[in-house]
Amino acid sequence: MVSKLVTTSSSILIAVAIFTQPAAAAVPCGMLTSLSLPNVTITSAQSVAAGAFAPPGVQGNQAAAYRTMPAFCRVTATLKPTSDSDIKMELWMPAAGWNGLFELRGTAGMGGTTPLPAMAATLKEGYATAGSDTGHVGDSRYALDHPEKVIDFSYRSAHEVTVHSKAIIAAFYDNALRLSFIDGCGGGAFTAQNAMQRYPGDFNGIAITGFSHKTRHAVWQQWVWDATHKDAASNLPNDKLALLNKAALDACDALDGVRNREIENPTVCKFDPAVLQCQGAAGASCLTAPQVEAARKIYAGPTNPRTGQAIYYPPMPGSEIAWSAMTGAQPFNFATDFMKYFVFNDPNWDGKTRPFNYDSDVALAENPKALLTNANNPDIRAFLDRGGKLLLYEGWSDHFTLPGIAIDYYNKVVQTVGVERARDSVRLFMMPGLNHCEDRGEFDMVRELEKWIQTKTAPDRIVGSRVWEGKVAGTRLLCAYPQVATYSGTGNTDDVANYTCKRP
Repeated sequence: MVSKLVTTSSSILIAVAIFTQPAAAAVPCGMLTSLSLPNVTITSAQSVAAGAFAPPGVQGNQAAAYRTMPAFCRVTATLKPTSDSDIKMELWMPAAGWNGLFELRGTAGMGGTTPLPAMAATLKEGYATAGSDTGHVGDSRYALDHPEKVIDFSYRSAHEVTVHSKAIIAAFYDNALRLSFIDGCGGGAFTAQNAMQRYPGDFNGIAITGFSHKTRHAVWQQWVWDATHKDAASNLPNDKLALLNKAALDACDALDGVRNREIENPTVCKFDPAVLQCQGAAGASCLTAPQVEAARKIYAGPTNPRTGQAIYYPPMPGSEIAWSAMTGAQPFNFATDFMKYFVFNDPNWDGKTRPFNYDSDVALAENPKALLTNANNPDIRAFLDRGGKLLLYEGWSDHFTLPGIAIDYYNKVVQTVGVERARDSVRLFMMPGLNHCEDRGEFDMVRELEKWIQTKTAPDRIVGSRVWEGKVAGTRLLCAYPQVATYSGTGNTDDVANYTCKRP
């Protein structure tokens, strides 16, 4: 039986005590500004009509996504758990049709903005949902001299938002909150992992992809840029990345017996970019020797040049096109931001004029302040003891945080909590062809968590849609790691009925 989560009961009592209605009674949206919550100022509480919400500065297709939102109660607040804290949060609650669930949405990258698009998608599914700016606006320059804000960003802001969101939900709705979830990728994964490790009572179910080990994946992102900017000849423009991707698919797509423009299990793929090396003059259909060298360096992953020791995991074949985010004219902004404010403490640091040293600077990147941005503790026994369920999923083509860290974290969790406990409460699903934080609409992992909690049966396989170029092309099977979806050899390759889960 799933244990009932306890937030801060005192907060809920304070929140409701100022009203004369019984605790179970609903409070009108506009009156929520009168709630008294510790270290919280509710700055607004407004009823928003269906399709009427329009964030400032949002236009075009992005604005269109908000026009399909249902009516909801929008609450904004400022949280100050310390004298140097300034956490801006939003809580959105459906005006009708609430499913009794709460889902926190994490903020991408290094924080600094509230995840309104993710919250909009969650609200449309009937959830009450919340998010925050993680305690700062914009880049990470605050980290130079605001240690409390570093803690807010690292883990405290999400916990504070969750606790106070539950108190407001308890005041607003007649019905009690049933379950709480977080589905996080990248910065959201960082939030989810910290919640599970530091605040095991915050959520019933946690889904994580794009795993967080910021001190190392910032190094990886800088590594890709350095590999392709050793000199002008080393650069890999987008058309060359497309060549690499096609060659990798040609070499490995059919290894599972199915040609579907994805590599089911890239760990068995043996691909050498040298097959593309120009045999004569350079041309559009081949790579020069310096470009092959750069590609090989990327495939190898960051390594210490003195010891040869791996610093982080390598990318998988099939992810090449997405490398373009890290091979442009400027180093990737996440890595630059992290290096400036968490590693070198120098807002003028520039990876071009002061190259990162993959020997001495790696240790510097794991200073106490920077280590607060990691969330890779595998000891989640307190979360599991409360009945929590952890659903890990990761794209084989994740190009930012890399799939190896998901597998490594899963294995360490199993080792730490024990095989028996993990069998009931932890699952990992690897997803072919999926890039970092990509949402193709194929699976709803929070729904899978809800089903898991309700049926008390851990999923060993998940069935979803197969989407290609924005259109549903059939059905897809995901198998609990280390199994992979295996084609029977006959029938439609886009029909899940023709697949089983087997160990490779």
